[in-house]
Amino acid sequence: MRGIVAFLLTLAMVIPSLANDAGVASKLFEPTGAAVALAASGVTSPGIASAAGSDPAARNPDDLKPGKALLLSAMLPGAGEYYAGKKLRAAAFFALEVAAWTGVIYYYNQGMDKDKEFKEYADAHFYRQVYRDKEYELALNPQFGDSGAYTGTQGEWDEQGWDYKIHFLPDRGFTHELPSDQERNSNRSMDQQYYEMIGKYIHQFGFGWDDVFLGVPGAVTGFIGDVAETQKYDNQSGAARKSALYMDMRYDSNQLLDRSALAMQIVMLNHVASALHSSFTVRAMKMKAKASVGFRPIEFDRKQVAVGGLTFSW
Repeated sequence: MRGIVAFLLTLAMVIPSLANDAGVASKLFEPTGAAVALAASGVTSPGIASAAGSDPAARNPDDLKPGKALLLSAMLPGAGEYYAGKKLRAAAFFALEVAAWTGVIYYYNQGMDKDKEFKEYADAHFYRQVYRDKEYELALNPQFGDSGAYTGTQGEWDEQGWDYKIHFLPDRGFTHELPSDQERNSNRSMDQQYYEMIGKYIHQFGFGWDDVFLGVPGAVTGFIGDVAETQKYDNQSGAARKSALYMDMRYDSNQLLDRSALAMQIVMLNHVASALHSSFTVRAMKMKAKASVGFRPIEFDRKQVAVGGLTFSW
């Protein structure tokens, strides 16, 4: 796109009354040979163009390629800006890249340390067998479920699928199957599900925490904070404190890992933003506006006069 704005320095065209004043007109537009020759030659003033064009050390915008700038910044934010000669902008994008990756690594390591911490805590204080014993005890009670009392052994019970077990368990409080060790070892999502459930679903799995049951695994005599008449763990007065502490540890781990994920999103956005910015910057440099002052001859009052003009182009 090229636009031309010409400002003609002739008062005869701006103020009509001057056209009738021959004295003024002759003084303003004296048709001297030098003036007409200057106008006819098309002389323009030097040094009015953009600074980039007048600096011999500057990169010529015509040599720059928007696609190359985009590709460079897509690989390393700031590289496209540096290619275009915009060093401060390049430094800003690169600094953001370094800061974002620092956040990704720092929060990920902190989150994984917390992840290891809460899993070790659960392994030390949650007894799966105590919970499974309680589950089997409820299955033997004919008042729960819709299939009467379970008649098999506990070993047989533990091997049953959840779709079968729910017909012998209470319809309130017992909603999730506890993955077996084999399932956890073969499926990572099952392992994650295990650590989530034992703390989240306290009315079902609260029986297994060692600050809740009385006695020892295999010889449990009761549960603190539980009402014996109900089928679920009641957790009265917040008796299951270790499970609450465990959930706080899981929350801290998830928060740190979420921050790492957010920092990773910033990394990706920084690549996209820098790539688009560098490409648009190069395109703008190629179409940069310029200004120049020149003279051209026109006919005024049947005479050739020199007229100055200011020209913009982009």
